[in-house]
Amino acid sequence: MAQTSWKDYLKLMESLTKTLEELTQVERDKNAAASAGDLRGVEDCMKREQVLSLTLRGYDQKRDTILGALGLKGITLRQLVQHSPDELRLETKDVAEKLRQAYTLFQAASEVARDTLEVNLRAIEQIQARQAGDSAQAEEERKNHQTDFRA
Repeated sequence: MAQTSWKDYLKLMESLTKTLEELTQVERDKNAAASAGDLRGVEDCMKREQVLSLTLRGYDQKRDTILGALGLKGITLRQLVQHSPDELRLETKDVAEKLRQAYTLFQAASEVARDTLEVNLRAIEQIQARQAGDSAQAEEERKNHQTDFRA
């Protein structure tokens, strides 16, 4: 295994970790915006999510290429340390652990944001249904209480 290729892989994993940390912050921001009823804030967060998702796809393709070059296609993150060069084993373990932690934090933040959005969406739907009902009721009352002002 070429050490430079392994180092490239570790750099990619570090970049991936940073992107997941950014995505986690976006999820936290989205949760705050949803909690505050800030629709524009939620939309801005969703746009940022899309950009970061494209970045993640690019990393995924690079990861596949590097792992293929290293002869490690199909190796999981947990198996990575076993396959690393001896002199890079500790660094590989550290990078892999940081990535796992970043992913765990992202999953938690994403779940909270999703739950908050779902709760707020249900509340909005209930308000709209009430308003539609109030509107229909008001229209019916207007029809029943019309007076004829003919002179």
